[in-house]
Amino acid sequence: MRIQHCLRSMVVALVVASPALVLPACSKSSPQVTAESIDDNWALTEQHEPGSVVMTVAQDGQVTALVKDRDGKPVEADVSGSVSVKVPGKDGAPMTAALVPEPKSGGVLLAKLPPLEDDLTEVSYELKVKGEPFKGVLHVPRGGTRELQESAREHQTTQLGGTKGPNGGVLQPVGDDIVEIVADKESGDLRVYVLDLNLKPVPIGDREIKLAIQTASGPDVIVLAPGPERLYFTGKLSVKVNPTKITVVLKQAGHTHVVLCGYRPGAVIVVGPSAPVIGILVATTWAVKVDVKPTVVVHDDDDDGRVIVIHKHKHKGKGKGRWHWK
Repeated sequence: MRIQHCLRSMVVALVVASPALVLPACSKSSPQVTAESIDDNWALTEQHEPGSVVMTVAQDGQVTALVKDRDGKPVEADVSGSVSVKVPGKDGAPMTAALVPEPKSGGVLLAKLPPLEDDLTEVSYELKVKGEPFKGVLHVPRGGTRELQESAREHQTTQLGGTKGPNGGVLQPVGDDIVEIVADKESGDLRVYVLDLNLKPVPIGDREIKLAIQTASGPDVIVLAPGPERLYFTGKLSVKVNPTKITVVLKQAGHTHVVLCGYRPGAVIVVGPSAPVIGILVATTWAVKVDVKPTVVVHDDDDDGRVIVIHKHKHKGKGKGRWHWK
């Protein structure tokens, strides 16, 4: 009898506890993304001729998309399309998923791709909106569009003001570094330099860099190789034209930083025939020397946003924030 009483108590306890175990699995883990909230959901906006596409790609492969007309109003009817992903390290055709309308969302479309596992994944989309084609390509890091937005926010106070690099190339903050991206307009030879606080080239050390470059001819991912004595990175453009988008991946000491070149939080990325180009092609003789004794930057331990700048030969100073040029 005592054993039966104990068993009966255990069964009652399980019955009472079971609703609490089941309910969380039935509830939604995140609120529904709508036309009103998608811009606040780490989305990137690409402007096409007939309108724009607002899109998020999450780390788990969840894609949300919204098409807007020329006046910025969501388009709910006559929209169809798909997204495709090139799975890193796997041959064969890209994996494609249909974009399915989300009910009562105001025009949001959903698709599910494999989780993002590489430091850079190519995601392309193809939409047809009332007969008008919308095509584009995003290169997203492991953290998806959110990571690109967070990287842009991290550097939004950095004022480069159109400053050119020592070789005439484009400057871009990446993590704690500044890189110069430049290519020879005659040969298409590509170089990436790492610069110090004075915008002087320094040795690349143990860094690794690759670029995802978008041109009118399509996307191309270039894995750069260390140059002689590891003074800079080298590569080759597949077509000798200035790109419309560049995504930079920089690895160092086990950390990976990914940025969309020139992007600012909330900005609209113009794509298609009217997209502005990034001027990396210059006439150069590669005469700029690399400083083998660069400035060293040491961050404060109290994490108050200040840095200690130590110039190896003369002095050290203390300043607020990151880099600021005009």
